Amino acid sequence: MSVDTAAADLQHAVSQARPWLLGLDEATVRHRPAPDRWTIAEVVGHLVDSACNNHQRFIRAQEQETLEFPKYDQNAWVDRNNYAASPWTELVELWTLYNVHLAHVIRQVPAEQLGTQCTITPYEPCTLEFLITDYVAHLNRHLRKIRERIDE
Repeated sequence: MSVDTAAADLQHAVSQARPWLLGLDEATVRHRPAPDRWTIAEVVGHLVDSACNNHQRFIRAQEQETLEFPKYDQNAWVDRNNYAASPWTELVELWTLYNVHLAHVIRQVPAEQLGTQCTITPYEPCTLEFLITDYVAHLNRHLRKIRERIDE
């Protein structure tokens, strides 16, 4: 997937998901399917955290020849942000607007920067282009899982 395709796919995924996410009721978004699993609100919160962390990666990787960035502890971020108690509409709107902005950011990345080597500890190095396309794939995987959970 090219970065132009990734940006378009991100924009499309967000525009398609926003209405059905906003249509979910409180009981659905707050339901914890198992003690060790996130609620739908926490999954969307995790996607906000992912957007936040990847936003920094996408920008910082354009500022230097290589990028070294720490992995983030997704469970700690979800807990500390207390997405389980976040107002649902606000959370969905935050997720929506952040990703619309990221689609814009992705479209601005110069082609010569896409090969920037990025290391997210403890993983193997990859390129900025991989981080971008993987981010969009990650978001789409979570949206599919939310849909599957709703359809159960």
